[in-house]
Amino acid sequence: MSRGFRDADATQQMSAQETDDAVRLVREAGRAQARRAAELREGGSYGSCEVCGRPIGEDRLAAVPDATRCISCQSAWETSSTR
Repeated sequence: MSRGFRDADATQQMSAQETDDAVRLVREAGRAQARRAAELREGGSYGSCEVCGRPIGEDRLAAVPDATRCISCQSAWETSSTR
């Protein structure tokens, strides 16, 4: 095997590991979000944004049942660098 192929194989393996790590993080975040939504349901505040307190729209809750933030607050959270 030439050195060029060995380098390509290592690069492919690193890329696959990075993809696996990213998928794992997304899954963990989804599970954490589901747990948070369950906590809010138990506490009786499900359906209200945990940031601003305004109601989360019915359409949003239908599309994302585990939503804990209104669209505005979720958008701000996603674009912040301090998540």
